[in-house]
Amino acid sequence: MRPEKEIIEELRKGTATAFDNLYKAYSQKLYSFAFTFLKSREDAQEVVQDTYSKIWEKRKSIDSNQSFKSFLFSIGYHSTIDLLRHRLKEAKYREQLLVKASSNYNLEQAIEFGDLLEHVNHLIEELPPRKLEIYKLSRIEHLSYSEIAEKLNISVKTVENGINFSMNFIRGHLGKDTLAVMLYASLFL
Repeated sequence: MRPEKEIIEELRKGTATAFDNLYKAYSQKLYSFAFTFLKSREDAQEVVQDTYSKIWEKRKSIDSNQSFKSFLFSIGYHSTIDLLRHRLKEAKYREQLLVKASSNYNLEQAIEFGDLLEHVNHLIEELPPRKLEIYKLSRIEHLSYSEIAEKLNISVKTVENGINFSMNFIRGHLGKDTLAVMLYASLFL
């Protein structure tokens, strides 16, 4: 496979084969990640579809100098959480999740995951105001570093430093918790 940076540049131009190459490279990992939390093949496939649709829509703003995998999994993470929140509101889905939890899923892990998400969200809110703003623009609004720099009237290097600071801050406060490390690695490495 060609260097990913070249593929991203082709994707930015709207080349379908570049999109296909990135789909082949990451879709199964994204599916596995989503399935881990959703416990539904259809929902995991929906997350993959939604994520790649967003990638296509945002293709012109993808920064080829940044990690595509981090960008992809950030969008996938938010799609997974959004779908999980939506599904948990449906009584039938809650019942199915409990049945699966009792048979092959450790309910303690589900609770631990919820606690971890809450902990990570608290850590994010503890970031200094400017770094919090940069983090949210990057990880929640999925803006590229150059878009953030332009929007905030700062340099791309300042954006990079802000993201690095935020990631190190979060990673440093997660400790050695296995689930925390797994989630963090899945989303950001």
